[in-house]
Amino acid sequence: MQKVLIVDDDKNILTTLKIYLEDAGLIPALAGSGLEGLRLFREMRPEIVFLDLKLPDMDGLTVLEEILATRIKAFVIIITAYATIDSAVQAIKLGAFDYLPKPFMPSQIDHILAKVGKISSLESEVESLRAQVRGIEQEGEFLTQNRQVRAVLKIARQVADSHATVLLSGESGTGKGILSRLIHAWSPRKDGPFVRVDASVLQENLLESDLFGHVKGAFTGAVRDKTGKLETAAGGTIFLDEVADMSPGIQAKLLHFLQHREFSRLGSNETLQVDARVLAATNRNLEALVQEKLFRPDLYYRLNVVDIYLPPLRERLEDIPLLAQHYLNKFAKVNQKPVFHLDDRAVRMMQAYPWPGNIRELINVIERGTILSPGPVLLPEDLPPYIQNYAPVEDTSQLLCSLAEMEKMHITAVLRHTPSLEEAAKVLGIDPATLWRKRKKLHLD
Repeated sequence: MQKVLIVDDDKNILTTLKIYLEDAGLIPALAGSGLEGLRLFREMRPEIVFLDLKLPDMDGLTVLEEILATRIKAFVIIITAYATIDSAVQAIKLGAFDYLPKPFMPSQIDHILAKVGKISSLESEVESLRAQVRGIEQEGEFLTQNRQVRAVLKIARQVADSHATVLLSGESGTGKGILSRLIHAWSPRKDGPFVRVDASVLQENLLESDLFGHVKGAFTGAVRDKTGKLETAAGGTIFLDEVADMSPGIQAKLLHFLQHREFSRLGSNETLQVDARVLAATNRNLEALVQEKLFRPDLYYRLNVVDIYLPPLRERLEDIPLLAQHYLNKFAKVNQKPVFHLDDRAVRMMQAYPWPGNIRELINVIERGTILSPGPVLLPEDLPPYIQNYAPVEDTSQLLCSLAEMEKMHITAVLRHTPSLEEAAKVLGIDPATLWRKRKKLHLD
């Protein structure tokens, strides 16, 4: 549900817009001055802002410039009286999305919200195309000297030419997302869209809407028809990340699509047919989930036409210096630093460390080192303290621990050696909300 900020000192305008936007399924916040509006904007990061040009404490154009300077993506709609129409035009030149003249009618608000929805949809498609291009460029990211990974890439190239469903498995951060883009880029569908859906970040009803789309009135807040990611992927590839997190209901709809290549939008009885190739990924053992009756066996077999397993970084020790140097070069260029090379002691430290966050964690460590080190050599002291101080456990009873126990030990170490939850999440390669949930689950408060 979209967040909306209304900045206006006219209480009638605030009340009218608030009621109308709430009825449209949006979440409005109100500010009666420019300073209050800027404070709320930074706190809530709204998708849409209605901004009056005449405010009691500062000029609306100044507020607009401050909003644009934050680089937080938002559609800013200027509220203006006829006498200030020239200022509204100036605001649009500065970067405002549109303007709403006073007095306004509900149909005018509907028109603006429809435009915002259309532009958002187009931007989403553009981002999918950019992801496709990044996937082609990132073939070089899969640098390897490891025999097992070279065999994986060979299988991926072979299966890319087919239309078969592929299941990518392996721990988080091993490169399943990048490999999915490469399979698409190597396939006959390479000129079609590549669309990613992450099943782990959305609630059930939102995920179903995101994947299959919905019609107006399908649920509270569904104020207009929405095209799902599956339709957007027509003629191309849809990548279902963390497919094990899908609810039984969504699993059933996905199975029907894989069997018949047809589905219905949420709230509709109309059947739509779409030609989209499905790639799926998971960091969990789907076969075990099937045995525990937590995942449909028929869907598992449909997804697992070709299974590609990506090994963890700790099983690819020869690749650690190769990947580290590659990202050193990349981040040195981005941050306009001198060319870096790796100190041998730093390499040994990195090869001794188990990398529970895999390549994603390695990338974050190298980016941090590139930024903090004066260069041109990445030294042991440029690595995070938890890697510098890591000592392999020699007690066999502790060494033979589960992945869950290993994850808990690593998260504990990272939290101990980083100043904030956000910094720890960056090191681990996950978002702060995910780390917060893991910390609660593992009782690390």
